[in-house]
Amino acid sequence: MSDARISGRQCRAGTRSRARALVVAPVLAAAVGGTFALSQPADAATTWTGLRQCESGGDYTTNTGNAYYGAYQFSASTWHSLGYGGLPHQASPAVQDEAALKLARRSGFGQWPACGRGMGADQLAGGSSSSSGQASRTTERRELTVSPISMSTPVFTRNLTTALARQVRDDVRAWQARVNHLGYPITIDGRYGPRSAAVARALQAAKGLAVDGIVGPATWRATFR
Repeated sequence: MSDARISGRQCRAGTRSRARALVVAPVLAAAVGGTFALSQPADAATTWTGLRQCESGGDYTTNTGNAYYGAYQFSASTWHSLGYGGLPHQASPAVQDEAALKLARRSGFGQWPACGRGMGADQLAGGSSSSSGQASRTTERRELTVSPISMSTPVFTRNLTTALARQVRDDVRAWQARVNHLGYPITIDGRYGPRSAAVARALQAAKGLAVDGIVGPATWRATFR
């Protein structure tokens, strides 16, 4: 969640510890002339239950110390931007379900770039994320339109450069998760350091873009399309 807009997953040393739910192995079905044929990760969710299982093992109370909390692995900044207080794992399952639905309606399922890849518009109905079948708040039951682009491509917020290496950013995590899925091994830690820049250069060369190691709008679109 770029500050909340991009939630990510996958796991290697130094990132989330729930490897069973958060790892998406790099998938390359074929590589011809720099064009990759991809298959959907086996753990990509198609239901809210599957999304929770993929992100956290379905544990609403999880807090592993990685700055992401609860069943849907919200960052605190994302959680607060949705209008909630405290931390996500301290909230009831119904409230966490409501928040996840609100986030998906606001910004699409790209907020969970790997786990949410199989999710679609049919999961945006009021109450559809609740494990108990409870409906979300009345104000959240209205039908909202989410374009296919917003559901598949997280929102670009700013150029990603090594000047951000000391920051842990949700947009960096989402980008790292996606390029890892495309077959470029990288630790998903939210820090855009030299390794991220090297991967960006490799991807830019493969996509025929200017090779500068900076993830700007063109590189971002090429990563997620």
